[in-house]
Amino acid sequence: MLERGGGISADIMGPDLRVLDGIASWCGGLHGSMSLVDALGSLAAGFGADASVLSRHQKQQDRPRAVAMMDAKSDDAEAVTIRRPFCQDVMGYFFTKARASTVWFLSDHLSDGNWVSTQTLENWRATRDIEEVVVVVLAGSLRQQDYIEFHFARPLEYSEKLELEALVPTLVRSWSGRKTGLVTQAQMDDRMIRHRAAAQEHRLKPEASILGVSNPANLSRAEFRVCVMLSRGLSVKGVTEELSLSEATVRTHLRSIYSKTEVSGMPELMYRILSSENDEAGRLRQTR
Repeated sequence: MLERGGGISADIMGPDLRVLDGIASWCGGLHGSMSLVDALGSLAAGFGADASVLSRHQKQQDRPRAVAMMDAKSDDAEAVTIRRPFCQDVMGYFFTKARASTVWFLSDHLSDGNWVSTQTLENWRATRDIEEVVVVVLAGSLRQQDYIEFHFARPLEYSEKLELEALVPTLVRSWSGRKTGLVTQAQMDDRMIRHRAAAQEHRLKPEASILGVSNPANLSRAEFRVCVMLSRGLSVKGVTEELSLSEATVRTHLRSIYSKTEVSGMPELMYRILSSENDEAGRLRQTR
């Protein structure tokens, strides 16, 4: 259909352009022009997928590990978002036997009496109303296999399946020409993000009492005793005498305490200890 001036209707060009844009972003991401997560997101959006996972399966491992994930509802705090690959659940027996450049549709397996789903896959489908999952085997060797999967909250038309199948060689070729070390770097970045999130979660809160019963700073028994002695007004020398420790040992404990409580030195540590004790005493008086 032509519009005035000879242009092609956006109704026809729109989806095709989104697919082309997604593939262009994907290829660029494989060469470092953007993060792998963003590249995967663009590719999935081009296909109209609700979620997608790029994963790698090492033959000695029991299940594949995610390299990158995207979910269209990642900004929805109430939504259950994708947290793991489902390629193994979808492919079943063929998971480790499939050759590169092959594509697998969940809808084909659903009509196969010999195929058995997993409870994890069924829970995911029920939670997000997933109608179709498409898995593409990107690469395979004696040591490992790489997969990319797309999740759709609607059935795919036959023409859409044909389009996806036609694009598989492009996805496989672009993956084989990716930047060296891309997967390793993505996995390292993911681990760093998770470690930072865990550290932030366990970070000592400003209002937390260092000498609280829950030991929020995770002090060792010796470090806790040092803080108790300091709270009673003892100097470093007094602490060494009270605990029968050398001054060098006490100062080693103090350096560890400074790190765990995120203070710069003794004055700030004493302020934290005494102010938190005063706050706790005030709360106790209010509850009487």
